Amino acid sequence: MEPIDRAPAARSVRDLTAVLNSSGLAVDHLGPDRPLTLVSPVILDPLESLQAAPGGLLLGVGVPEDGVASTLRIAADAGYAAVVLKRTASPAAEPGRARRLSAAAASAGVAVLVVEGELSWRQLDTLLESALGAVAEAGGAPTALGAGDLFALANAIAAMVGGATTIENLQEEVLAYSTLPDQPIDLDRQQGILGRQVPHLPENAAQYAAVFRARGAVRIPGSGDAMGRMAVAVRAGNEPLGSVWVVDPGDDLPDDAAAALERAADIAALHLLRARSGRDLARLRRSEGLRRLIHGDDDAPLVARHLNLGLRPPFAVLAFEPDPTPGADAVTLTRLTDLVSTLTESQRRGTWCVEEDGVIYAVLGEVGAKEQPALRVLARRVMDRASGALGVTLRAALGAVVTSVTAIATSRRSADHALLLLDPEGERFVSASDLHSRLALLELGAFLQTKEQLFSPAALDMVRHDDDHGSEYSRTVLAYLESGRDSATTAAALSLHQNTLRYRLKRVQELFGVDLRHADDVLLLWISLRVVHLTGTPVD
Repeated sequence: MEPIDRAPAARSVRDLTAVLNSSGLAVDHLGPDRPLTLVSPVILDPLESLQAAPGGLLLGVGVPEDGVASTLRIAADAGYAAVVLKRTASPAAEPGRARRLSAAAASAGVAVLVVEGELSWRQLDTLLESALGAVAEAGGAPTALGAGDLFALANAIAAMVGGATTIENLQEEVLAYSTLPDQPIDLDRQQGILGRQVPHLPENAAQYAAVFRARGAVRIPGSGDAMGRMAVAVRAGNEPLGSVWVVDPGDDLPDDAAAALERAADIAALHLLRARSGRDLARLRRSEGLRRLIHGDDDAPLVARHLNLGLRPPFAVLAFEPDPTPGADAVTLTRLTDLVSTLTESQRRGTWCVEEDGVIYAVLGEVGAKEQPALRVLARRVMDRASGALGVTLRAALGAVVTSVTAIATSRRSADHALLLLDPEGERFVSASDLHSRLALLELGAFLQTKEQLFSPAALDMVRHDDDHGSEYSRTVLAYLESGRDSATTAAALSLHQNTLRYRLKRVQELFGVDLRHADDVLLLWISLRVVHLTGTPVD
């Protein structure tokens, strides 16, 4: 892994442990306190020789119990300051393990950090990166507001206002958090830091609405096990950028805390704008390119190469559309887009997302025939998460699988049509492959709208007559043909007596000159009626 762009600093393993523990993660520090070089952690690969990293941090992924001592010796020989291991059982269940680890660490001359096993290595790596950044920037409790990154700013706010601080974006992602010792936190803050995402709670919507409506700091009383908060919106002019939240354990922050937090919000706005400018420029460039791909731009192959998306055939488009929700706004759609992007892009390599007209499209690469069940599972996972985290109900459709970049637009179009055909009261996910015949008829209907002369004249006359007189001849004929010309089945489907059905069919022949015994006429009649009823093709 590439080192973080920080100069090595005179920090120790104990400093890192203090930051991790103050963030809510329980970490046991065993063995000596070694000087720590603030570079990204290295992941242990048992199949390769361990690279030298003086003062580095080694993630001991998959180290067995009987291999710990040898791993520590190898790490010490390579210059590492500490090895991170997972706790596989509760301390009470393994009372002798801590003593053995301490002895092995002392013998090897390297520290051991033991963390809870429930945390994934990927989450732990991210958390360690953040903690190393906090150690590098903080170096103690900062007092000046102007310097440093968001972590330093969070520490400065915490020191000024007097409570543990988090800085969030509009998607309620935790961008930075304070690491000052002796500032109490609750479970909500701990979960937010560990997951870098504010936990979804029923009261969130009302609390965030209150914060963004106010022009200054807002006090939010604690309830249950949750401590109180003081929060302020971060804005650039009238445009919201995020928010700053300070834990208020006893609902007793000083009187000047609100004014201090409001001043800090102005500085946070500069940080968020600076961080957002480069990210937004890259996102805008990618989004515009993706829109050209899903709309079939003539330069689609060039666009894909220029964006360096890494998409590999076969391709497909997975479309997500939210049900209309009263009170939904642009912020909700932005959060929804980020949620869909995060889940799909993290689950599948070669996936990129873009939102257009309220529909979120995931452009997928390497979609083989065996991938479709997995994509159904992914779509349902996204829908469940959107419902649970944002209270938004999604419908999803997987477009046709295509083999060229220029055909991605075809997959997107089939996904859009499949969304149109979803039963509002039925299944929330559908694949274009499940609806191939109906989608083909939709395409045919779009074509026939420009070529009315290809419609069956009898079908057009029949539909016009029904529109003008409120009759049901077209519906009756369509049901009769779809039942294989079975009178009993047709009558039951239409809740008619068979004699009534026979009379209607006789009138169809008299009024529209239809001979249901002529195969070619019947074929054209059925296609025309099916297209009209399926697509709502207007008939003048």
